Amino acid sequence: MPFLPLGYKKIHYTDYPPSASQHSQRPRETFIFIHGLGSTQNYYHAIATQLQAQNFRCITFDTTGAGRSPYTQIEQSIESLSEDVMALMDALPVSPDVEKAIVVGHSMGGIIAAHLAATRSDRIVAAILIGPVYPSSKLIPVFEKRIPLVEKEGMDAMANTIPSAATAEGTSPLIKGFIRELLLAQDPAGYCSNCRVIINAKKPDYGKIAIPVLIVAGDEDKSAPVEDCERIYDEIGTGDKRMKTMRNVGHWHCVEKPEEVGKLILDFIQEIQ
Repeated sequence: MPFLPLGYKKIHYTDYPPSASQHSQRPRETFIFIHGLGSTQNYYHAIATQLQAQNFRCITFDTTGAGRSPYTQIEQSIESLSEDVMALMDALPVSPDVEKAIVVGHSMGGIIAAHLAATRSDRIVAAILIGPVYPSSKLIPVFEKRIPLVEKEGMDAMANTIPSAATAEGTSPLIKGFIRELLLAQDPAGYCSNCRVIINAKKPDYGKIAIPVLIVAGDEDKSAPVEDCERIYDEIGTGDKRMKTMRNVGHWHCVEKPEEVGKLILDFIQEIQ
């Protein structure tokens, strides 16, 4: 299994090079994907393979304490998880090194991606925020309640509720089963630690973002509702920004309607290139 040591952390990642027929060419761009709370890099698999077929390089990874990246017992923050993204770009063994990239973040990963867009425009050339969480005091009690529940009952407490509560009406049992598996792949202690990341998250400096941005919202998303996405959109400083709202989609956009998300990303890249 491909792991990268990043200081005291061990990060599991997958590198999707351009499709075999185009492998001799340089990638058009490189994407770095950051998943959300209770998820893993596999949330993006369908999106990464779509982009891979269009000669993009895609890198997915499990954030520390999630999926196959072991929990370290050391508390994290939006800032430390952002530093992991930059360290990952520097440490990837596959040539060429990732000098610059487009960052994609879902949910909590959307906070990280926005922070990177605001602070690292020297290496982040565009940002795609999918159902980005807007840090605010109203989120604190939501995630504070989850911690003792998971500490007592394990990840079953989340796996038995979130797949139905956080998806659109009419979502198929197959998709709910996949989300359930993503949740059950979490170390409970790592999940609780990442709940605290959201509880303690400060709002990114959206006004300082000067690179192209795409926000993808779901019209049935209760975790990152359309009005919160619109608020982020309004606060983002760049004039090169767009927001798309997907119909009949909850908070798990990339598994609820992967083909549509992939098309939105490809259209965005075509517009800014």
